Amino acid sequence: MQEPEQGEPSYQYDEKKRALANRYENVRLALDIVGGTVVPVVICLLLVFSGASLILSKSLQLISGSYWMTVVAYFLVFFLFLGLLESPLSFYSGYILDHKFGLSMQGVKDWLMDELKGLGLELAIGILAGSLLYYLILSTDIWWLVAAALFAIFSILISIILPYVIMPIFYKVTPLTDSALKDNLLEISRKMGARNIDRVLVADESRKSIRANAMFSGIGKSKTIVLFDTLIDKFTRREVVTVVAHELGHYVNRDIWKEAVASGLLAIPPFFLADYVLRQNAVSLGFSGIADPAGAPIIFAVLICVNFILQPISNSYSRVVERQADEFALRAADDADAQASAEKRLADLSLSVDKPNPAVEFFFYTHPSSSRRIRLAEEWKKTKPA
Repeated sequence: MQEPEQGEPSYQYDEKKRALANRYENVRLALDIVGGTVVPVVICLLLVFSGASLILSKSLQLISGSYWMTVVAYFLVFFLFLGLLESPLSFYSGYILDHKFGLSMQGVKDWLMDELKGLGLELAIGILAGSLLYYLILSTDIWWLVAAALFAIFSILISIILPYVIMPIFYKVTPLTDSALKDNLLEISRKMGARNIDRVLVADESRKSIRANAMFSGIGKSKTIVLFDTLIDKFTRREVVTVVAHELGHYVNRDIWKEAVASGLLAIPPFFLADYVLRQNAVSLGFSGIADPAGAPIIFAVLICVNFILQPISNSYSRVVERQADEFALRAADDADAQASAEKRLADLSLSVDKPNPAVEFFFYTHPSSSRRIRLAEEWKKTKPA
């Protein structure tokens, strides 16, 4: 961990990285839009209107003789096919681009291994979620409303199991050995109302990239602070404390619950529209009904399109939540200088743009830009007595 002279963090932007950040963001945004929206939607539409989806559904039904085996097999084939067609773009976006800009530390073998793990996890979750979705479609005409509620519950569940189940799949997670830092973090956590923290863990992000982060996970009596080793190695102690204090703010402010409710509400329009589109087109497309697995690509395409359209709403809410967590960190750590310094260092490590185009920030940013977060710290400092 870097220790600043005289205890004062003084990291300043690397101007070369500021120039790189603008180039990186432009390419990254384009790839995210194409890979996350355009490509999967086009694939889904082609599957439906070419008749391939219907042929697959009928073939699986003939082979299995069971509706539920057909549903499971359909989602297995669907997600594998989608992953295969998206793999070239994923490789460029996740491997080549990050190496080109000096962000990734992984070799091809390790990157591919992570991709295979991710695919396995997506298949497991996708098949389970798809099967549950079709159970709801068979069970009630308001399946879209129940599905939205379950989506909110699922987001809470993921937050709970993340450090215990999901992170160990992709990271080597070990207890924090720096007892002084651990005591400092636990002291602040208890002071600000987060008791019963049972673990402070370190994930080996340095094996994958130079990015740094921290998270505060869990509810009830199971709470965990997770630090990337890059955060510990590249940031001063005071900066680490402010980053963790921000994550602590999410817990104390009950953001897990608030964001779950917001996610559930925002999931209603896409699920409702998917139900409408299915009911209007199932017969003309040759489906046996809206519960025919052949209609899954329609649901998937509608969800992606509507979520993209609703992105400004969800991201605007997310930025409000993140600003509140920043304000909490300023109160908890009481170190505006370190918080501003940490923001600059984080921006350089991740090549995030500090002053993005307002339209880009409004539509795509889940966090306030680093310039806004630094300004918040500076303004907060002015309110403190000399």
